[in-house]
Amino acid sequence: MDKNPAPERAAVIAIGSNSTRMLCASLDGGLGGAVRGRVETRLFLALDAQGHIGKQALDGLVAAVAALKAQALAAGAQKVALTATSAVRDSRDLDTLGLLLKALTGLQMRVMTGQEEARYAFLGAVHPYLREGGLGVIDVGGGSTEIALGSGEEPAFAHSLQLGASRLYARQPINSPEEMERALGIIREQLDRELALPGFDAARWLLVGGTGTALAYLLAGGFELDVHEDHHFTLEQAVQALGKLSALSPAQRAALPGMTPGREHILPTGLAILTSLMDRLGIAEMLVTHRNNCDGYLYGMMGGEGFGN
Repeated sequence: MDKNPAPERAAVIAIGSNSTRMLCASLDGGLGGAVRGRVETRLFLALDAQGHIGKQALDGLVAAVAALKAQALAAGAQKVALTATSAVRDSRDLDTLGLLLKALTGLQMRVMTGQEEARYAFLGAVHPYLREGGLGVIDVGGGSTEIALGSGEEPAFAHSLQLGASRLYARQPINSPEEMERALGIIREQLDRELALPGFDAARWLLVGGTGTALAYLLAGGFELDVHEDHHFTLEQAVQALGKLSALSPAQRAALPGMTPGREHILPTGLAILTSLMDRLGIAEMLVTHRNNCDGYLYGMMGGEGFGN
C-alpha cells in the first residue's frame, strides 16, 4: 500500500467578463503541477441593452467551457468546478445559461458575488507574500473591479466596484487623449461615490488580471515574459503607458507585442481604472501577479469549500 498517495488534483473553470480561464493543480498546499488554460470569450461586450447574451456568444462560451474541461481532465483533474463572475451576474440569461452548461458540459455553474470575487482574488494572489505584513490586492476585470486588504490568508476587507474595463469601454471608449480625459472623469465621479476603504498600511500591493499582464508585456518592450514570475511597475509607468495607448488607434495597439486579440479596445480603459485607483489610494508601485481568483478557488477547495461537481 502506498504510504504517500499522490495528492488529489482538481480544476476550476472561471467564466469572466473578458475571458474564460482554467486552472488544474494538485491540492497539496502549493498547487503543484499547475496547468492553465484560457479562451477569450468577451462575454460582457456580448450583452445587449436588455442584458441578454447573443446566440453566437452563448455557443462560443459553451464550446470554451467544454474545451477547458477536456484540458483539465487531460491534466489529471479528478473534479472540475465551474464559476462565473460579473458578466453572468448582469445577464438576464443567467438561469438559461446555467441549464445549458449543465446539459452540454455536465458542470454546475456557481455565480460568485462581487465580494466573493474580491476574496478569492486575495486568496489566490497573496500566498508567496504572507510574511510581508499587510497586503492589498486589486483585480481590474471586465465588468467589475475588486479590492481586498488583509495581513493573513483571509482578507479583512473585500469590496467590488461596478467598474470594469469592458463596462467602461461600453460607456466611454478611449481612442484619443480627449476620450481618455472623459473616461478619467467618469472614474473619478464613481470612486467619489462608491470607494470608502478602511485605514490600512499595505506593505505590498498586488495586481491580478489581464490588464496587469498586458501592462507587463508593454513595459517589457516586446521581450518575452516569464509567465510564472511576478512583475514590478510604478504608477508613473502605468500613467505613461495609458497616455501612449490613448494616442494610438485600435489597429496600432493590436500590433503591439504581447497584445491579446480584442484587448486593444479595453486595455486603455483598464489602465484608466488602475491608475485612478493607484492615485486615489496612494499606491506608488505594484506587482503584477500571474495568480488569480482561480488559484483562490483551489485554495478554498483545500479548506473544504465546495464548488459543485
